[in-house]
Amino acid sequence: MTERQHATWGELLRDAVEVPGRLLEAYTAFHNYSFGNALLALEQCIRRDLRPGPLNTYRGWLERKRKVRKGEKGVTLCMPMPFKRAAQADGVQDQTAELQTHYAFRFRAYWFVLAQTEGENTYVASIPGFDIDMALRALNITSTPFDELNGNIQGFANGRKIAVNPIATLPHKTTFHEIAHIVLGHSTSEKLVDCERTAKHIREVEAESVALICCETLGLEGADFCRGYIQHWLKDEQDIPNSSAARIFAAATSILKAGTPAAGE
Repeated sequence: MTERQHATWGELLRDAVEVPGRLLEAYTAFHNYSFGNALLALEQCIRRDLRPGPLNTYRGWLERKRKVRKGEKGVTLCMPMPFKRAAQADGVQDQTAELQTHYAFRFRAYWFVLAQTEGENTYVASIPGFDIDMALRALNITSTPFDELNGNIQGFANGRKIAVNPIATLPHKTTFHEIAHIVLGHSTSEKLVDCERTAKHIREVEAESVALICCETLGLEGADFCRGYIQHWLKDEQDIPNSSAARIFAAATSILKAGTPAAGE
């Protein structure tokens, strides 16, 4: 990778697939941030020989009684920037219409890792637990009995419902795969079934990538299976597009946060 400020979403996803442990390392260090930003921060830490750890802004560290060391360069993350714009009709803005809030995503170097700070206050980060039932409730997804006659089918997603074969080879992986189909919007128009070997299609790669992120960050069996399948697809079809990688990171973030108790609960 040539020297530049940050990698693309597609490059971050490919690196995470090719390097076992990269996803877990990113989630452990930066679980409070979106998964795309967690991998983005980890990539910069590795490139700049910084120890991955909790992130905060300059002001945020001051509030925790720590100070960013002089000369330290901020870590870049992707953040939404709100702006106002009038509604458009046929490409022409209606100046009489009420202004609406829109968001543009920009990369900003506003954050610093713990290793870039100093102070007397000791900072200890804790990794939250994960509850799959809580995640399903928060995402408005129902787990239903498996009623497919084909025993090779591992699970399916239909509307806002999922079902996993009780003798599925990797039940946790299959569960996350089916949840991902729904979160990604794949199951809105048809019933999606998954066999042990899914077709080479972008929908399946997106769902399998989300399953990989969830399994590896939570230490569940199935990450190696996901990694092998995704690597095979990447080899044949080149890189996953940045737009698809961004959707994968967003879906994985939604699922992991949905099953994580809020602070203080």
